[in-house]
Formats: sequence, structure tokens, C-alpha cells
Amino acid sequence: MDETMGRAWLDEAVELTKALWHAYLLEPTEEGVHFIFDSLFQSDFSLIGTGKHEMYPSLPAFMAGLERDQEEAQDITFEILDDYYEARPLDERCCIVFGTLWVREKPSKPKPLLVEMDTRFSMVFRREGDRWLLAHLHHSTPNVDQRRDEYYPKTVTEQANAALAYSKTLERRAEMDSMTGLFNHVAFEGYVSEALARGSADSTFFMIDLDDFKLVNDTLGHPEGDRVIVEFADVLSDVFARDAYVGRMGGDEFAAFTECPLTAAQAEAKARTLIERWTERSDGRVKLGCSIGLASVARGQSFHDLYHAADKALYASKRNGKGRFSW
Repeated sequence: MDETMGRAWLDEAVELTKALWHAYLLEPTEEGVHFIFDSLFQSDFSLIGTGKHEMYPSLPAFMAGLERDQEEAQDITFEILDDYYEARPLDERCCIVFGTLWVREKPSKPKPLLVEMDTRFSMVFRREGDRWLLAHLHHSTPNVDQRRDEYYPKTVTEQANAALAYSKTLERRAEMDSMTGLFNHVAFEGYVSEALARGSADSTFFMIDLDDFKLVNDTLGHPEGDRVIVEFADVLSDVFARDAYVGRMGGDEFAAFTECPLTAAQAEAKARTLIERWTERSDGRVKLGCSIGLASVARGQSFHDLYHAADKALYASKRNGKGRFSW
């Protein structure tokens, strides 16, 4: 295939991949099932999933499993928090699309814990006439027990030996953002709400967003973008140390809440330090920066009151040139 046609075909495969995940996760309807079935390579399809039972060597086996999956998930609605796709040709008639998909349950009413999946996938497509058909799908979920830079997940054995502390470990795991180890959105909101109920006067809420993060993904690739997210989480944790709740709200958006009283000057010093420390991490390939919105706690405010006030201040920082903080 010529280069122009090849690129167009690869883009088409990426769009089909997005549509298949959308049909499977966001709209588990009868029409969605028909779309998935019609997009599969009928004579030779296979799938390996994250569940122990999810190894389907044929299309009939997969369709039977899909029917059971749809029945089990009929009361669960998901939202996509982040996704990444990359396509590469395998030969003249085949390509592979691989990437990541981070989804979370979107409940109709508040729940203490939400179903969440941070999946890696690879999908092999075969060209039939004027369209792609999916021939093989493999997706997996990272082992949450595996430490950063640990190739063999020894941590799970260590935790099994610490049986008395295991229940606490499970509780903590449910509160963690799987990529950074910070509080996830739900846990962060819960802890801040509890602090407000205790009467955290003169506390400060920080909303933080990485500047031009899309440029990192577009220039260096999504895996490098993940590394940037993790490094920023480390800097954020170091700046706030043990005097604040720190969470990842989603994508490249973070938040911190200092339960101890801070003057405006002290809060601004924290914000200034974070901006300076993160900017210093720039290595010449892309410029790193962050913008911050601050909000002081007033009596009777809820988490959402603070969140929206800080978010409004954050966008003022963005409009005024980025790499700064605003109240």
C-alpha cells in the first residue's frame, strides 16, 4: 500500500477501535452487540481478557461470553477518563492497534466505591475489501501490587505474609489512583468533605493543571506522558509533604487541600514553590509547567463549592498566560 493510503487505513483502524470500546463499555445495547459482531473477523477470531475465564479461541465462544458480560453489566454505566491509541501496519492486509483505556463507573446515585479499570490492549485487524475486521483482541489490567520499576510483582507475596495488615491494605488500595499512588477523585473528595465537616477554617484548596500536556503526548508519545504524570505526582507530594490531602482528579488535573490553617502568603508560597519545582524538570524536549487555582475555605462551604471556586481561579491562571496561580 502507498504511504497516503496506509496512513488513511491506520486512522480508520483507530476509529473502529474507539467505536468498538464505546459500544462495549458505554452503550451495552442490542444495537451495540450487533455492531461488535459485524466488526469481527468471522472465520478466525480470538480474545484474551482480564478475567480468568476470558480466553476465547473462537467467535461462538466469545459471543457466548459477551452475552454473559452484558447481562452482568446491564446496571453499570461507564465513563472514559483517559484513552490512548496507536496503530502500526503488520503487512499489506493487517495492522495492530494498541493503547490504554481508563474507565470508571458512572453511578446514578452516590456510592462509596466505584468500579474502575485501567486497561492495556492490543487489537489485530485484517483488511477485507474496503473495511477492517477485528481478528484478535488481548487486554489486561496492571497488577496494582506491583511497585514502580519492579518487573516481578514480589509485593503481592510480601502483602500475603503481612496478613494482619491486609484488610487495611485493601482499603488503602481502593482509595489510590493506580498510576500515581495519590488519592483518587472519590477518596480525595471524601477526605476533604470530612475535614470541612470538622470545621477547617483558614484551609486552602489548590486546583492544579499541567500546562500544554497534550503537547507532551503528541510530541513524545503517550507512555512518556504517563511518566510525566507520575513525576509531577512525586513533586506535588514532596511540596505538600504531610500537611495536605493530595489527589489526582483525572487526566493531568490534580488537587491538594491543606487542613492546617494557611495565610494567603503561605498558600501563595506553596503554589510558587510547586510551579518553580516543576518548571525546573524541563529537559529541553518539551517545556513543563503548571497552572494553579486557589480557594480559601469559608464557613458552610461544601467540597463542590471549593472545587468550583478553585477551578474558576485555575482557568483565570490559564487565560493570563499559564505557569502562575490565581485566587
